[in-house]
Amino acid sequence: MSAEPASSASVIHRKAKVARDEFDAREMSPSKALRLALAKAAAAQFELPLVVRMVEHESVTLTGIEALAGEDGLLILLDGLDGPPGAIKLDLQFVMALIEVQLMGEVRQGDAKPRPFTPTDGAIVQPLMDAVLDSYAEQVNACDRMADAARFRFGDRVENGRALALALWAPDYDLYRLSVDFGPGAKTGMMELILPEPPPAPEVEASDGNTLARKLEENAMNAPVMLDAVLAPIRLPLRDICRWVPGTVLKLSRETVTEARVIGAKGHKVAPARLGQLNGFRAVRMVLKSEAEDAVADGARGHASEARGAAGPDLPALDEIDDVGDLPDLSPPEGAGDVPGLPDLDMAGAGLPDLPSSDGDGEEGLDTLVEEELARAAARFEAEGADDELPMPGGPSLG
Repeated sequence: MSAEPASSASVIHRKAKVARDEFDAREMSPSKALRLALAKAAAAQFELPLVVRMVEHESVTLTGIEALAGEDGLLILLDGLDGPPGAIKLDLQFVMALIEVQLMGEVRQGDAKPRPFTPTDGAIVQPLMDAVLDSYAEQVNACDRMADAARFRFGDRVENGRALALALWAPDYDLYRLSVDFGPGAKTGMMELILPEPPPAPEVEASDGNTLARKLEENAMNAPVMLDAVLAPIRLPLRDICRWVPGTVLKLSRETVTEARVIGAKGHKVAPARLGQLNGFRAVRMVLKSEAEDAVADGARGHASEARGAAGPDLPALDEIDDVGDLPDLSPPEGAGDVPGLPDLDMAGAGLPDLPSSDGDGEEGLDTLVEEELARAAARFEAEGADDELPMPGGPSLG
């Protein structure tokens, strides 16, 4: 039953190691500095081949130090040379591996049996811990990207977690937890390094004094904003809403796709939007003010073009008509007088009947005129006895 968890753990460790190696190959980090410092110090002092399989980092407060220390490790107080103190916690397998390699020249296979820690254990691990702390500080300080690391020296052994918490006084600490394999799978130990967090680097005030404005801008731009996309507002009675079930269909207009809008937390309109999709998922695209204005302008130009097409071709302005050349003179020739032989038109004696006065009833006068004309035509027909056409005032001939 224990083989499967061990196999799973080893697979996870290998995957984590690949990701860790790719990251460490790019740049220096505190985790990489610790890993290299421990491996180099063990090889230089004891010719001990060890592999740091995993480095975990987390931040802890001073109030959590006592619970973190526990009662199952060797607790060592680190004296800070230029700042607050730190601490180291080593488990039994780590301590026994260092004892065995110094006494017998190699690490024995198998886990060590539980036993209480003694002051001698602290004296045996001190040289290696001092070398690791010095190498770690040198590698961190050599990197321009990271702040200088504080220097520490191996201090006194601490009995329990409560005593360690009383000896530390920095408000926050960085915890580095290292899982170490000694020899070719002989023992696996755990080392926990507790270092005070470095103080934040003082921010240099810019020459123009805009540091505060830059901070306010960063805080405003990084603030979370809640936005909702509204396709179409619908007003329904509460009884209809209470009858909704999965699969209920709401009727929306076709303009919903192009007339969606994005609203803020207080229900105010932020920007118009368009419904679409992105990578196979439903999405909305916010339309900026400039894009909306361009769309309105394009629509206006389209309507104007359609109106011009319906009205006909464009005609040039009057001031754009070119000179058409010399036109012939239309005035009468010299010496031309009145044309002889044409009688004068005497409109007064033309014998035309007078139109009825507009002061009376117009319809009665028109009827009287028609009756008189029909009477004269009938008298002519009886006198001549011919098949003359009867005149039809205002109508075509029927012959």
